[in-house]
Amino acid sequence: MGSSGPAVVGDPAGSSDPVVSVGVNLLWLRSGRVGGSEDYAVRLLSAVPPDAPVRLTLFASRGFAEAHPSLAERHEVVASPPVRGRPLRVFVENTWLASQCRRRDLAMVHHFGGTVPWVGIRPAIVTIHDLQPLDCPKRFSLIKRLYLRTMLPWSVHRAEAIVTVSEFCRSRLVERLGVDAQRVAVLPAPVDPPFTVPARPLAAAVPDLSHPFVLYPAVAYPHKNHEVLLRALARLAADGVDVELVATGAPGPRDAKLDQLAVELGVGRRWHRLGRIPRPVLDGLFRQAVATVFPSKYEGYGLPVVEAMARGCPVVAADAGALPEVVGSGGRLLDADDDARWAEAIGNLTGDPDARRVLSEAGESRVRELAEFDSATGLGALYTRLAR
Repeated sequence: MGSSGPAVVGDPAGSSDPVVSVGVNLLWLRSGRVGGSEDYAVRLLSAVPPDAPVRLTLFASRGFAEAHPSLAERHEVVASPPVRGRPLRVFVENTWLASQCRRRDLAMVHHFGGTVPWVGIRPAIVTIHDLQPLDCPKRFSLIKRLYLRTMLPWSVHRAEAIVTVSEFCRSRLVERLGVDAQRVAVLPAPVDPPFTVPARPLAAAVPDLSHPFVLYPAVAYPHKNHEVLLRALARLAADGVDVELVATGAPGPRDAKLDQLAVELGVGRRWHRLGRIPRPVLDGLFRQAVATVFPSKYEGYGLPVVEAMARGCPVVAADAGALPEVVGSGGRLLDADDDARWAEAIGNLTGDPDARRVLSEAGESRVRELAEFDSATGLGALYTRLAR
């Protein structure tokens, strides 16, 4: 479907630059359920300056405005009809969303959920966080694999521009799907500053915690690889090292199996699965943890390690996916499956305050480097370029 061109409205800041009207497809986003992709979208959209020459219309599911009031105050939020499940969401994107976009005479639509609908106005932009469904298909259900095997190639070739979060992801798009690298804009999530409000006392968040702990803020998906940390914990317990593991994140598909494995390994009392917790509480955990440990086998970016480094928490991460690119010299990188090395690294940091300080300072230095990149300005420039 064609568009009649970018809508131009008056700029409240008095600038003579035309304001480009952009639709933002957030229908895939279920607040509190999609983890890092929600954080990314909210942070990037929140970072767009109020005086930027763009007008955003956010198409989202019911409840989005209540979950993210600061975005709702700045931008029009259009709530979709009730949507439950991927098939209905796809139908709504190809019918209701397409109709809403045409009615508003938008210059373009930015699809943050990784796919471009079959029907809709152009130009279209798509954000793709990673190609894990193609690179590691066995980690996904058969239906999801078949759907994304079709939709990912379709989306990247239909879109006029592609946004991704790391150079690792850009290289996978080029190598796996034959995308021209010049069509891909790498726009990482803006670095989120630490909370300045007092965090809740640690005892209120983890009442049974009695020893130093390491933190893993990740939903228990198979590729997150919590198992290697539980095995490392068992090694440390056998060596008499008193350290515990705190895991946070929304409910995941492997929660029950991880609880069972912790009991089998004899570390059930050292394993604390908190679920999704408020940001100030997570900040408190970052500040008090021996380290943030992140043994994920596949990451398009790895936002939690950036949050940890920004809060002075030492980082130990897997040497996989985009993690080496993101962590850089700011943390320690290990083989994702080598539980002996993970046990050694955790044990050393637990018993050596100087080692923790050195790694903490390295992480803070790395975050300063990452913060120099202005993703919001890059996003605005992309919108302006496509509207010409």
